Amino acid sequence: MRVDSLKIRSFKNLADISIDFDEGELSTVIIGENGTGKSNVIEALAKIFRDLDVGERSGFQYQIAYNCSGYRIEVTNDEKGISYSVDGKTISKTEFMARRNKLLPSHVFAYYSGGSNRLESIFRDHQANYYREVISPKMEFDERYGADLRRLFYCRASYGQLALLSYFAFGADSAKSFLKKHMGIAKFDSALIVLRKPRWAGSKPTAPQLQHGHPRFWYATGLVKRLSEQLWNHALAPIGYTNSEEDDYRSKPVQEEQRYLFIKDEASLRELAESFGDEKTFFALLETLEISDLVREVRIWVHKTDVKGEIPFHEISDGEKQLLSVLGLMRFTGKDESLFLLDEPDTHLNPAWKWNYLQLIKDVVQKNAESHLIMTSHDPLTMASLLASQVQVISRSKDGRLSVARPDVDPRGLGFTSILTQIFGLHTTLDPKTQESLDERNALIRTEPRTKTQDIRLVELSEMLKQLGFVLEDREPEYELFLRAMRDVKSDSALVLSPAEIVQRNAVAKRMLAEILTRKKERQ
Repeated sequence: MRVDSLKIRSFKNLADISIDFDEGELSTVIIGENGTGKSNVIEALAKIFRDLDVGERSGFQYQIAYNCSGYRIEVTNDEKGISYSVDGKTISKTEFMARRNKLLPSHVFAYYSGGSNRLESIFRDHQANYYREVISPKMEFDERYGADLRRLFYCRASYGQLALLSYFAFGADSAKSFLKKHMGIAKFDSALIVLRKPRWAGSKPTAPQLQHGHPRFWYATGLVKRLSEQLWNHALAPIGYTNSEEDDYRSKPVQEEQRYLFIKDEASLRELAESFGDEKTFFALLETLEISDLVREVRIWVHKTDVKGEIPFHEISDGEKQLLSVLGLMRFTGKDESLFLLDEPDTHLNPAWKWNYLQLIKDVVQKNAESHLIMTSHDPLTMASLLASQVQVISRSKDGRLSVARPDVDPRGLGFTSILTQIFGLHTTLDPKTQESLDERNALIRTEPRTKTQDIRLVELSEMLKQLGFVLEDREPEYELFLRAMRDVKSDSALVLSPAEIVQRNAVAKRMLAEILTRKKERQ
């Protein structure tokens, strides 16, 4: 699965934009100032594939081209209606829907690190439908049914705990290597899964619940019942308990029925999971407990390198949970052709993980070269290893119009400071006070003739800046030429340069450098 191009006529603040993705790349990072619509690109893609999956027409006009399962698919939604093309041949909606398991990505995953639920809301119908399926009694008895990850799947940070259990449950060497190398986890110690009476459990069970459900788990049915029973059977001394819980400070504590299921060691965890086949299926089953409102909490203890005794891994940061969740899903989907839409997934990560984020993804999904990850970011550390073909910059022109373009240079090899200026378009990486002093000094250098007061001020600024490492010799008249040339580029620009303005600035710098070298040769 690779998205090739996307054109949007009008969606939120996106108007007549065109994005040319490099479909040969595994990862694409979208950057831009706040308010330019990076998140809206992620939302638009999620809506497009959601609507294509259910056969609905999106409420905005677009044209998308992507490659999936060996086919090139183009979908156009305009004022005339929606049309479908596969390998250059127009097909009907009926045929598209009949073939959608091949013509659509196997999974569309999304994640947002912020507090808004705008992106998550796009996935609610798919989650609700899946929830109704997994609690259905027929899921328990019909061998055709089994737990799987639905096509549209929204990742929550809490899923990181479930991904960690799935890693340990099957003990793959690659998973162990990843956990030890990047998180210092040497081995699994134990886990406690606390189930609670869900909101859907009324005071009296219904007739189908009485017939198919298990009273120990509030008459849960379907796959939820099956996994709950397996957890109970493999837990050490499982117990039922009533505990006082306060989910909101504005409400009084309530008595809640709970089930404590303690998995004492890795052997017990593997025995529990082996009947479910593989990591992906086991994770999907654990997630059914979560979306069925049965999970109160999951606590995991692990052994870490250079740390004596077990430590509580359930107290990890949101960044670690998010990383485990996203990377786990990428790993579990194996060779499926999937689309990952991540909105600022690096927000909660420390600098070391930001710097290595995309490499971590590449290491985890190296056997899954058929998926495409599209993410937004504000952090230059995240994109330090990328090529220009992997970056899309959204910028706003002086008249307010948005455009999307690749940067003129590769971020790879630029370093932190140059990425900020060459890719993010900052005029400077200095603090405002120091930059003001530099601007004032440079303005005085360009001033001819100068008054005595201005000469004194120029000396003062030069001495002060010299202490900070900004040395300017009097015998460098070429620098004045350079400042005069760059003045016109900077004077009318916004705080952040667009890709086109960066190209213009770099061209002026190269031209002036050539002129300076020529003048020096002439003087020699």
